[in-house]
Amino acid sequence: MTNFDQYKRKNWLMLKYIIHSATKIFRIIFIDCAVPILFLLATGVIATTLSTFMAIILSGEKLEGIVKIRASHLTAVVTGNGPLLLASLIRLQPIRQSFRSPRSIMAAIAIGILLLAINVLAQIGKVDVGLEFSLSAGLMILSTCVFTPVVEELFFRGYLWARLQARGYGEVSIIICTALLFAAIHLPDNFASLFNYLRMGFSFSLIRYFSGGIGLPIFFHAAMNFIVIRHIGV
Repeated sequence: MTNFDQYKRKNWLMLKYIIHSATKIFRIIFIDCAVPILFLLATGVIATTLSTFMAIILSGEKLEGIVKIRASHLTAVVTGNGPLLLASLIRLQPIRQSFRSPRSIMAAIAIGILLLAINVLAQIGKVDVGLEFSLSAGLMILSTCVFTPVVEELFFRGYLWARLQARGYGEVSIIICTALLFAAIHLPDNFASLFNYLRMGFSFSLIRYFSGGIGLPIFFHAAMNFIVIRHIGV
């Protein structure tokens, strides 16, 4: 076999591997995760509807405009993530901490610190509005830094992770699929937003893999959200 034939064979094998891997990821997302995806879509529609109703109801109340916005947002977060939390808690048994070596835990922490550092650098030049003690700030922190990180990590890195493990998929496939679904559910509307959510999704999934549980993903998710909301106003 000539060098050219070996080159062609190597390229063909690489192409087959890429096609096989892409087909596998496609099957996992659209077949094995079909029910969770439909569930997410349904809860999203319900959350949007109830959030709209809340905004209409609060429009006649004597509250600050920002408080009305945050209350409407919290309604969407609770009604959208509440069913996800319930689904995850019902299946809490498979969502358990696996033993990891100290070196592996340190790798997870390093990834989390790198993620936070990137977010801090991204805020350079933006006005730090701070977090005053107010009803608006309390609602924002409750929904963004407490409820959302706990529920999303329980669902993506907890329930969905355990579901795919139970079906015999390897860690690499699970990391990719949970990261892609995490990015997709946030409905990015431009390339920068898509890249940002993919970066977060893969970071949290890698932290989950190296730490063996969802404790560190929840912590770094909450810390990242806290960094961001300091620059968007509450």
